[in-house]
Amino acid sequence: SSMYIVIASFIVGILIGLTSMGGAALMTPFLVVFAGVPAVLAVGTDLVYSAITKIVGATAHFRQGTVDLRIVKLLAIGSIPGSFLGFFFVHSLHRFGIDGDAWVRHALGVVLVLVALIILYRTIFLDPAPRELPAARIPVLTIGVGALVGFVVGMTSVGSGSLLTPFLVLVFPNKSARVIGTDVFHAAILVTATAFLYINAGQVQWNLMPRLLAGSVPGVLIGSALAARIPARGLRFGLSALLFATGYRLI
Repeated sequence: SSMYIVIASFIVGILIGLTSMGGAALMTPFLVVFAGVPAVLAVGTDLVYSAITKIVGATAHFRQGTVDLRIVKLLAIGSIPGSFLGFFFVHSLHRFGIDGDAWVRHALGVVLVLVALIILYRTIFLDPAPRELPAARIPVLTIGVGALVGFVVGMTSVGSGSLLTPFLVLVFPNKSARVIGTDVFHAAILVTATAFLYINAGQVQWNLMPRLLAGSVPGVLIGSALAARIPARGLRFGLSALLFATGYRLI
């Protein structure tokens, strides 16, 4: 089964490289649905995996100068406390007689359906000429959006990129490199901080990590190289259908 996990994470890696989105949205449900990992453990495992891959991406974007550190700081002011809240929320469910794993599975399903709809919307309307946000409202909105995304990531590990990108498109209209760079850099900070909570709680399946990385790192590199040659719209339609089906299955 370890070869199976390497091959499957290779496919997940290719999808991440091709679409530059949905790392956790693909990896976490894969761990739950196909690898049979309990949901909370899958979230912790994905966060550690994501932290490693996002730090690599963040470093590259930082060197390219595509990171807006002011926006990253504002997002993190909201997202780090938000992710801690999400983590503690999931870990206090058992006190009320609620099964944390079952709850996280459902929450994950709902978030995946939401992400699928966001991707579908952005594919159909091809990022319509965005209205620029008034500068005065950016700080408060950014902290608020950060907190919301952080809370979802703390619970499900999903959304550090897919839920944040539509907001960043409004902050940086017509600057897609800046959107991606800022998004990845902030995601690296958020998922690393959240990963430490799960590591501390002993909720990471370490024996999967070498297999996940062995498959997905080459996959991401191949996917990124292929991305320019494959029509992005078709891919996004496919990705949103895949996420919708998986989310529906988890709900």
